[in-house]
Amino acid sequence: MENNNSQKTKWPSGFYIISIIVFLLLPINILAYYKRQILSFFTGGNFPLMFDLSYPWAILLLIELIAMPMLAALSLTCILFLVLKHKRFPLLVKGLFGGYLIFLLLDLFANNFLAFYSEEIINAVNTDIYKNIVRVMLYMVFVMPFFYLSQAIKDTYSTKPKPSLEQETPVQQ
Repeated sequence: MENNNSQKTKWPSGFYIISIIVFLLLPINILAYYKRQILSFFTGGNFPLMFDLSYPWAILLLIELIAMPMLAALSLTCILFLVLKHKRFPLLVKGLFGGYLIFLLLDLFANNFLAFYSEEIINAVNTDIYKNIVRVMLYMVFVMPFFYLSQAIKDTYSTKPKPSLEQETPVQQ
């Protein structure tokens, strides 16, 4: 009879290392962007003017005021789910990257079509948004392939029930 440990596939250690680094850096990036691009509207006393200038942009800023810190906390939750090998980890990771990317694209749209300030400021803000989009894409390039290429990770996070050994071996009489 084979030992149960010999049937387990070994996880790539690079996945752990890369994932932990990404999920430690991501909240720093999210909160830095949050401080530069979102909080500046609220701390500078400009937010009441936003409703006069662009109601949709003001609503987007209010949503981001709440959502961005939640995304940063979610990134730290990803580390916990990774270590615990929780089945929802891949879904959480995809939601985190997708959510942050959607907010960045909405900010880019709002900055280009709803902003009423000088072209220099628009270009400077666009540059910051593009940098953050590139960072998220790099994080995705480093983490996401493991979910599709590593059989050990596929097996760990599969939501399909695993067949038991009793079902696989026919009973001989």
